[in-house]
Amino acid sequence: MNSIKPKYTYPQMIEHMKDKGIKFELVSEEEAIQMLATKNYYFKLTSYRKNFHKVGGQYEHLDFAYLTDLASIDMQLRGYLLRISLDIEHGIKTRIIDLITKDPREDGYSVVKDFSKFNQRGYDQTMKYLRRNDYLHDMYIKHRNHPSIWMFLEVATFGVLSRFVDFYYERSRNKDVKVAHTLLKYAKHIRNASAHNNAIMVNLFTIKEQVKHRNTMVVMYATRMGIDASILTDMKVNDLVSLYSLHRRFSSIRAQALTKKEGKKITTQS
Repeated sequence: MNSIKPKYTYPQMIEHMKDKGIKFELVSEEEAIQMLATKNYYFKLTSYRKNFHKVGGQYEHLDFAYLTDLASIDMQLRGYLLRISLDIEHGIKTRIIDLITKDPREDGYSVVKDFSKFNQRGYDQTMKYLRRNDYLHDMYIKHRNHPSIWMFLEVATFGVLSRFVDFYYERSRNKDVKVAHTLLKYAKHIRNASAHNNAIMVNLFTIKEQVKHRNTMVVMYATRMGIDASILTDMKVNDLVSLYSLHRRFSSIRAQALTKKEGKKITTQS
């Protein structure tokens, strides 16, 4: 059982870091305390120390300034990855709605009803969120008895979207949906870390984040990007390749090209 650690004062935090070999040459101890009190907290900031080597229990060539730099870079990276994730989420929802809209076998309601049987928890979670959302309560009142796919995907979380994609791939066997079905389960790790402000640039290429079995589709996309497939054994690299691949497939530019292609196909057939 892990022992409960005592709460540190800011000076005690500094002393603890010094005991571990962290230096305060580029940033003074007083400046470090100010940073810990106003810009970043001790637990997150010190997590980046895992990127540095220890010799005899002491970190080698590690200054407090390096930790703050890594924290800043990681924050900017999370913001960038979250923007990509939001674009992917919108693109996948748009693609699914487009497929259902063009499918004469779908009425836009039965697909939601069938999903509720496939994944009752995801369906209930979405309707509960809609019912409790003060901004969308009128939408809940209007659509609660007969939820349509347009309304449902509008409020579905990223996690529920991932489960819906699994369901809809079994239903449609569409090749675009297959890509989302295969890659979303990896990409959502990076998306969730970014959305919840978790540190990303830690534990890279360690046994803690090793992928045991590489996915063939991820390997294919990595090869196309010029990425050595051997590094896909790292979970974060695997997940980032999945995220970027989804963005290439479902960004608004990709969607416009796909719509034009399908439009030309329809014109030719007619």
